[in-house]
Amino acid sequence: MKSRTLLAGFAALLVSALVDATTVVITTTRDATLIQDPNAELALGAAYNIYAGRVGENSGGTLRRGLLYFNTSVIPVGSVITSVQLKLNMSATQGGTFTVGVHRCLLSWGEGTSFAFGGGGATPTAGDATWVNRFFPGTPWPVAGGSYSTTASATKSVGAVGWYVWGSTPQLVADVQNWVDQPSGNLGWALIGNETTLQSVKRFDARESGATTQPQLIVIYTEPPANPADINGDGSVGAGDLTILLSAWGTAHAASDIDNDGIVAASDLTMLFAAWGT
Repeated sequence: MKSRTLLAGFAALLVSALVDATTVVITTTRDATLIQDPNAELALGAAYNIYAGRVGENSGGTLRRGLLYFNTSVIPVGSVITSVQLKLNMSATQGGTFTVGVHRCLLSWGEGTSFAFGGGGATPTAGDATWVNRFFPGTPWPVAGGSYSTTASATKSVGAVGWYVWGSTPQLVADVQNWVDQPSGNLGWALIGNETTLQSVKRFDARESGATTQPQLIVIYTEPPANPADINGDGSVGAGDLTILLSAWGTAHAASDIDNDGIVAASDLTMLFAAWGT
């Protein structure tokens, strides 16, 4: 009987957790490709695709690194992130299966209006991220090629054309949790492919490719608990809540009984003032 009761309790907690969990799908608000080229500074800010890996010998054997930025402000501050997946559509490949890693960016970067149909790039426009500059023309990377964590937050073997999903990994979850807790720290991810093998480059669809193929960040989170001192539910503890509490003084008014001891009294007032303005 005892084990049955414990099992029932666990099931109730599991159902509660599932009910409270929220899933959100966020698409990129910025994406770009850093293009290594010894002869010119190039960019792909507004292109339909982003690239990661090394191009073939006929194209110079140079490198491509993708950049992705997702605005996570739709997730309420105080939420707990439980799952993170990055979903990208790989729409062209030069062949072979190679590992592509997602690395946390360490500096901010921009997206200009440069456009080209292929991975060769175009002349940068103001604000573009390039191999040399994180904001063209005058804000360089400390080291050419971007600034990102050397440790991948997630990796994926990418072969044939199709959709690929990175995660959920503890580090992807930690990245997004940090972005929600400290929005100013959200600098996006770098997409790093195989940079040793010729013709290893992979082409992924960018946000400009359209709603059905653009990058997706799939996040599952639990929202922060409601503030018990926000009696009137307007999102802030203030004079309105104080008025309600005082009018219920000495009663068992549930909403005003902040400490849940069965009566509205001094302890509830103390808790309300402690939460004032939150």
